[in-house]
Amino acid sequence: MRYIDTNVLVRAITGDDQTLAYQAITEIQSGAQNEFCVLDAILVELCFVLEFHEYKMARTDIVDAIHALIAVPQVYVREATLKTLKIYKEHPELDYADCLLFVVGGKNGVLTFDNDLRKALLK
Repeated sequence: MRYIDTNVLVRAITGDDQTLAYQAITEIQSGAQNEFCVLDAILVELCFVLEFHEYKMARTDIVDAIHALIAVPQVYVREATLKTLKIYKEHPELDYADCLLFVVGGKNGVLTFDNDLRKALLK
């Protein structure tokens, strides 16, 4: 299994560098089934970069783009990642890392001082 870095995903999603975007997409599509894994740590960084840096993408666009990338049979993500993406899209007050904590830790398994995350955990 090979792992995809954040900058490859940024290029594939934004196309800001068309040469690298083409190279990223071509490389991923030419792989074998489940050859590439996208780690949650990479998605934490990816969501932050796309939402808050120069790209200023809307969450729904970010999630839709990530879903399009991970829908190809060459890419593997954990089931928890899919749940995290759903919560990230539905809860704009939480960043991706908070959503991941929510999914992995559950209502009683997260120690936090973040009021927005506490509210989400209490629902």
